[in-house]
Amino acid sequence: MATFKRRIDTSLLPVDILSYTDADFYNVAKNFIGESATELLEIQSIRGPDSLLLIADVFGILNIKCTILNPLKEKICLKSDDDAYIVKPGIKSSMDYFCELIMKKQDESMKLSRKENRRYSHINSSINSDLTITNITKSYQQQLSSSSIATVIQSPSNMCVNENYHRNFIVKSINHWCQNYSFKIPLIEGVDYHLLISSTNDMNFTARIKCGCNSKITLVKIRKNFQLSNFYKHLLSISCTTIKKSNKTVTLNNNLANNIELNVSDDGILCEIADRIKRRASCDIAKRKRIH
Repeated sequence: MATFKRRIDTSLLPVDILSYTDADFYNVAKNFIGESATELLEIQSIRGPDSLLLIADVFGILNIKCTILNPLKEKICLKSDDDAYIVKPGIKSSMDYFCELIMKKQDESMKLSRKENRRYSHINSSINSDLTITNITKSYQQQLSSSSIATVIQSPSNMCVNENYHRNFIVKSINHWCQNYSFKIPLIEGVDYHLLISSTNDMNFTARIKCGCNSKITLVKIRKNFQLSNFYKHLLSISCTTIKKSNKTVTLNNNLANNIELNVSDDGILCEIADRIKRRASCDIAKRKRIH
């Protein structure tokens, strides 16, 4: 004989059936097992789903000889000729199905509870991770703030921002740029470019650079210092010949140092080199005087 597997559909039960007791529970039971079987539950004080599942045999009480149970036995059971009572198969099947529904509902509730616990655990873990990252970020920001404060404290508060300050800053910046970004070709103030600084008062300064190619570049001042990006762009442009001339001068100087013979056609260039060397020397002397 083929076995029949019935479908257990817990959607037939109220969502919160596991919390029902007494009248609420009995009203749901009546829809599945009928009034007589529900009365059997009430007589045994089976007041909710948990107590129903803990009873090994709900119909076992009918085996007791008790006059109070006789009317209920007549409703639920069939009486044989030898006065034996047998539970009607339909009522027994309905009771079994009702118990299976409740058991499956319990399993679903436990699975849902475990899933929510894992989700909450993941959320808490994410929150803790975010808090850790936030604390690290705050700590890093505090370190940066402390470092900035320390830098401000260490900086001379009484530094005089005058023409000499701006001139030294611009010259040093150009020298640094030449060493790092211009094939290590030096540019000398007063020879390769002329720095013009003027002021309308003690704090308002303007600066321009006259390049060796006779172009004039106005420098932009941001906060305390002048920015030289415009001058650097000009030096690297096709129209500017200053770096090319300086590069040629350095090459020829190296050739002279290595005693390489030059053609007679280079006499004019040699004169130009000698003149540039003299001007550089005079500029160095002037710089030393300004520093002292």
